[in-house]
Amino acid sequence: MLKLTFCMRRLPHLTREEFQNYWEKKHPHSASPNAAELLGIRKYVQVFPISEEENRQVKEIRNGMDEFDGVAEIWIDDLETFTTKWKKGEGKEAFGAFLEDEKNFVDWERSVCFLAEEKVVLSDQ
Repeated sequence: MLKLTFCMRRLPHLTREEFQNYWEKKHPHSASPNAAELLGIRKYVQVFPISEEENRQVKEIRNGMDEFDGVAEIWIDDLETFTTKWKKGEGKEAFGAFLEDEKNFVDWERSVCFLAEEKVVLSDQ
């Protein structure tokens, strides 16, 4: 199982609330209703940071840079799924629709995305 992770920052003209509202309510509907199936998506999670003020102490402890406005996690079976479904055929069209819509809220010059394998180190389950 692979995870496609998007660590996103909003476009400068948007507030964090506007960014998160658009991402949660509009973006998932920017492609065909069966986009998840076409792209082989097993799970999609949106991670919304709590307020910047409440996160300030984490930033101070870690001496970190500005936080992301949101993180998306998408699980797919394997690299072959990504290569065949995200880059060809109907999946490519669905992915293209998502990419086009991201121009409305994501500042990709200040954001990152990557494919990774998840390794559970600690779990209470």
